[in-house]
Amino acid sequence: MIDDVKVVLFLIAAAIMSAVIRFKSLAQFFIDALLGFLMGYSFYLLLGFWIEDGATRSGFCGIIILQARPLYEWANVFIRNKLTDLIERKTK
Repeated sequence: MIDDVKVVLFLIAAAIMSAVIRFKSLAQFFIDALLGFLMGYSFYLLLGFWIEDGATRSGFCGIIILQARPLYEWANVFIRNKLTDLIERKTK
């Protein structure tokens, strides 16, 4: 139980630090912090299937949190452009 709380606190701290780095406005700060935390926590849970060590999973999640905004923007561009093109080609 205590280890789970430590991990969540680490992920929250990493998300806040990541949002501080990209600080432009207060609204953007909260959006980046929430986006980083949600991506990091979901990735932490996903890694639970393959990696047992909590410190290793936390380290990978820290990297994901720091790159949350670029990954999110890349996914949006991919969905809008590439995935739409792939679906259109498949339907023709």
